Amino acid sequence: MKKIIFISMMSLLLVLVTACGPKDVASSNTTNETSNKQKVAKEDAVLSLTDMAGRTVHFTKKPERIITLTNSDMGIVYALGGSVVGRQTMDASGVEPSAALKATEVGNTHDLNLEKIASLTPDVIVASSEQNLKDVPALESIGAQVVLTGANSIADIKKQEAILAQLLGKDATKLQQEIDTKVAEIKQEQKGKAVRALLILGAPGSNYAALPNSLSGDILEKAGGVNVAKDFKGVENFPQYASLNIEKIVQADPEVIFLMIHGGDEKETEIAFQKEMKQNDAWNSTTAVKNNNIVVLPADLFGTNPGIRITKALDFMANELNQVQK
Repeated sequence: MKKIIFISMMSLLLVLVTACGPKDVASSNTTNETSNKQKVAKEDAVLSLTDMAGRTVHFTKKPERIITLTNSDMGIVYALGGSVVGRQTMDASGVEPSAALKATEVGNTHDLNLEKIASLTPDVIVASSEQNLKDVPALESIGAQVVLTGANSIADIKKQEAILAQLLGKDATKLQQEIDTKVAEIKQEQKGKAVRALLILGAPGSNYAALPNSLSGDILEKAGGVNVAKDFKGVENFPQYASLNIEKIVQADPEVIFLMIHGGDEKETEIAFQKEMKQNDAWNSTTAVKNNNIVVLPADLFGTNPGIRITKALDFMANELNQVQK
């Protein structure tokens, strides 16, 4: 991700200037000014909410000009009856709903276009709790509030819907009930099924196994699958995914291997993955490879948070697991 270097330099300059003047007075004035701003913001707030990074955000007026940096947030906003003036630059997930096509593209969570974001004069920027926490000072410097969301489980998507509903002054109950209904429906349909599966997040030059504490891992288990990597240790700073342990994978003998492609050329990544599977003796010994049960998951439903399309993701996963048992 690109770092906003000038913010750090300005902060350093402020420290140096303060050090050259009456230190105690300057420090006291700075502290009082910050406290007063926070106090005024809280007292004048017409809306206060806690985002998914645990930050409490105050609004002195109802936010109307909204920018979303993820498709999941954008989809939820429109499903709740809202709209956005800025959105994630189109990726493999496409743009849904079509009404959002008119919104200005402003980059994405790991490549922000601050100039374009600022030109839209947003009241609030909805960003990723995992990827954009460090960008909050830069985003707030243009005069907007920042709300962070994210999801590592289906339950988290319901929380995400609740937060965005609060932001818009809407009710998320219907959207949340749709998720609950689908989860219950899938649970009943898949009762007694236990297909051994491996979920791989594939990116150029690296592959990781998705763990149960990832969103895709949660979808797999709720759809009737058994995650063969459930006991793998998550990698540092990426605890929802683990390095591939071929020996353990072979021992667990997955019946199906799901591939989620993230970044780079999707077709190229898929071809390279399929080639590796079929040329490697260890992979070739698994039931999944023997029976050619290697499934590339659709980018708009897996690998990234699908938002309101979580019900479609559950249906897709359950159907693929059922195909293995036929």
